[in-house]
Amino acid sequence: MPHVPMPEGVALSRDLPDWVRLAIADAVVVFGRLEQEAVEIAWLLKGADLKQKLKLARNPAQENLTFLVAFIERAAPGLKLDAMKDAIAGAAYERNLIAHGSWSMANRKPWVVWHKFLEDDDSVIGEFFERPRFERFMKITGRLLADFLRYHSEFESLTGKKTTSVPRA
Repeated sequence: MPHVPMPEGVALSRDLPDWVRLAIADAVVVFGRLEQEAVEIAWLLKGADLKQKLKLARNPAQENLTFLVAFIERAAPGLKLDAMKDAIAGAAYERNLIAHGSWSMANRKPWVVWHKFLEDDDSVIGEFFERPRFERFMKITGRLLADFLRYHSEFESLTGKKTTSVPRA
C-alpha cells in the first residue's frame, strides 16, 4: 500500500471503534499461529536440537516461512510457489504494520503510522487500513495457515516426530 501524507484538516481521534481493535487482535493472533507453524516445521526439517530450536524461534517470521517454501520447492523439482512467497511477504509486511503501528482514526477511517516509513521531519506518513484491507489480510493468512497446518502434519508423519503439543484442527 502506498504511504500517504496526513491529509490537511483531517479530524484525528485516538478512540478506536471496537471493530478496529478486534480486527487488529484477530490479525495478530492468526499471524502468530502461522509463525508458530513455520517455526515448528523448521524444527522438524532441520532436526533441530534445543539450541537450534531457540535460534529458529527467534528468526523473523518471514525468514522461517520463506525457508519452508524454498524447502518445498527443492523437494518437488519444477514446483514454483511464487504466489505463496508473495503472499508471505505481503502478510509479513501487513502484520508488522498492524502490530507495531500507532493507530488513530482519521475522518472516521482507521489510520496507522509506523515510523519505519519516515521520509522527512515535516510529514507524518501512514496508511489507511479499512475493513476490506483487514478482510483481505485475514483471507490470505487464513489460507497460508491452513496450508502450513497441513504441511506440519505431513512432515510430522514423514519424520515420525512431533514438534507441538498444541492441538491442530
